[in-house]
Amino acid sequence: MSNYAIHNATPETATDKQIEQAQKQIHTALPAKVVSFNPQNQTVTLAVQIQQILVKGENVNIPPLVDVPVSYPRGGGFAVTFPLKAGDEGLAVFSERCIDGWWQSGKASPPLDYRLHDLSDACFIPGICSLPNVVGNFFTGGLSMQTLDGSTFIRITNGTILIQGNIEHQGSQHTSGQISSDSDVVSAGISGKSHTHKGDSGGTTGKPQ
Repeated sequence: MSNYAIHNATPETATDKQIEQAQKQIHTALPAKVVSFNPQNQTVTLAVQIQQILVKGENVNIPPLVDVPVSYPRGGGFAVTFPLKAGDEGLAVFSERCIDGWWQSGKASPPLDYRLHDLSDACFIPGICSLPNVVGNFFTGGLSMQTLDGSTFIRITNGTILIQGNIEHQGSQHTSGQISSDSDVVSAGISGKSHTHKGDSGGTTGKPQ
């Protein structure tokens, strides 16, 4: 023990040290990476990206967090979903009380354990990322739903919806405006640009003009 510690230790400094140690056990939010994803339960196993500093100054990795519920935008009978894969980044948020009872039942329930701000009670908000993983060629002209490389997207700007990529449609479609194409419109294998009809007096008509 140092001379400084011998001559300066007081009840106040001892209390301060106890408070400091207690604060180190309080978890609020930490960046994390996905290790694995369970699409059925919409939970992830996470690797926390901030190491823990032990009393002796050693840095160690926090053990993986398991069965962590994922936060997807949802409400009013609608949801926005996307699959997660290993390496995806986000933010692990730690509840102030045990969430096990609520998570299992979906109902208001008393905490099943007396733990506070514990690593066991994490929820995951995907998307918050480190600088090396920001979205490239960020679109600043409006709302964009896209692949990270920007090769496929749906973008909404003032008065326009722009789609890059192939479209598959099921169900009926109605439009109050004109449908146009710079190349061709094909329906049931028949070209709208080059199809012909049987003429009234035999033969066929010319192509549409």
